[in-house]
Amino acid sequence: MDAIGDSESRALFCCEDGAELVLGQMLALAEQAGFRETRRRLVFCLSDNDPGGLLGYLALMRAGAVPAMLGTALPGERIAALINVYRPDFLWLPEKRVAEFADLVPVHDAHGYWLLGAQAGEGHALHPDLALLLATSGSTGSPKFVRLSHTNLHANAAAIVRYLALTPKDRPVTTLPPAYSYGLSVLHSHLLAGSTIALTARTFFDRGFWDVLRSAGVTSLAGVPYHYEMLKKLRFASMDLPALNTLTQAGGRMDPALTREFATLCAERGMRFFSMYGQTEATARMAYLSPDKAIRKAGSIGQPIPGGRFRLIDAEGAPVEGSDMAGELVYEGPNVCLGYAEGAADLALGDVFGGTLRTGDLAQRDAEGDYTIVGRLKRFLKLFGYRVNLEDIERALIADGHAVACAGRDDLLEIYLVEGTPEIGKAIKSRLVSEIKVAPQGIKVHAVAALPRGDNGKIRYGDLDGLSRETLA
Repeated sequence: MDAIGDSESRALFCCEDGAELVLGQMLALAEQAGFRETRRRLVFCLSDNDPGGLLGYLALMRAGAVPAMLGTALPGERIAALINVYRPDFLWLPEKRVAEFADLVPVHDAHGYWLLGAQAGEGHALHPDLALLLATSGSTGSPKFVRLSHTNLHANAAAIVRYLALTPKDRPVTTLPPAYSYGLSVLHSHLLAGSTIALTARTFFDRGFWDVLRSAGVTSLAGVPYHYEMLKKLRFASMDLPALNTLTQAGGRMDPALTREFATLCAERGMRFFSMYGQTEATARMAYLSPDKAIRKAGSIGQPIPGGRFRLIDAEGAPVEGSDMAGELVYEGPNVCLGYAEGAADLALGDVFGGTLRTGDLAQRDAEGDYTIVGRLKRFLKLFGYRVNLEDIERALIADGHAVACAGRDDLLEIYLVEGTPEIGKAIKSRLVSEIKVAPQGIKVHAVAALPRGDNGKIRYGDLDGLSRETLA
């Protein structure tokens, strides 16, 4: 997706030192001989929120490459495994990682990054609509990617511009990695709106991050639930950030009480708070809750984005009508991806999804047409014949103040408790045995140091089984 601008002097990014990176610099990079060679070639793009990472990504898109976005901290062995599966033609990565790929040919360097040539020959058979590959989690190194088209990218960015009412006066800050669909959507939508983006790789815990917000006049902050938990601990409510006027939240369900707390704070300060819902398969966003409902309907995802449609279906695929009836949430819109890729041959495939996405989320629609996610289809297991919703158990334990994740298999529910004690573990097990009415051997409670999380702050349930743990009960 190209950056939008009428003049090569238009500022795309403002850096921590006050310097600006302008459209002309990106266009010049895209015209370099090495970048021109990437047209309709697959490029593994390891970009961070820094000048080389983001200018390089935009230049690759401008040159007609097909980037596959990967986290910059992804271990070398996982990258090597992905190279073996996808055989990319080029890599774009930080200079400090070039030595890990000594068998690749240096092609071009800019802003602390290198373009490396990985494949000789004619390259892949890429479908003409294919524009970008995103992993469902940007840091795992999974070989499964979501295939996105230019139409997907532009439609979602345009919808976000519309419902957030973005203008060239808006100035967001980079809080999310570009390998994560939410982070990339902040980039795409604001560039489409003509905004300048404050560029920093710092985290909330770095005092310099807040200095960037003030000096750059940042107007909006994007975060996942984990970010808002941290903002509360950092006493965000007492901070003086005069230019800030918008907070957005996506990346998973946030506790309604925490949502209400931030929505109330924003209302008191004349700011906007947007709760949003999306999946990588829909490029980024599918729904938003307007700020005027943020307090009253904390926990709701609101209504579909402009151009999108929702419907609910039952287990047989029949429509679920009426208010407050649960069904699988199905989304339709021009931002629905082409499909998945699990190897190089899949890059030649066309549109498999046909503009329709079965989200796998269970939702209800209220009388005003707003939707609320009530669970996941796949987060169920059977305990001795009884169907158990892991989401419900997890939410109940979190509401009691525990930091937990629930997983397991049929006939075994496993609770992963952060820094748990034997007393707490036994109390949790006793409660669940009583409430679920199953035999004690069907439940185990483990103490772990921390829960594994991806770039989006979501728990990586697939990594729970490999954690070092102590069984408490």
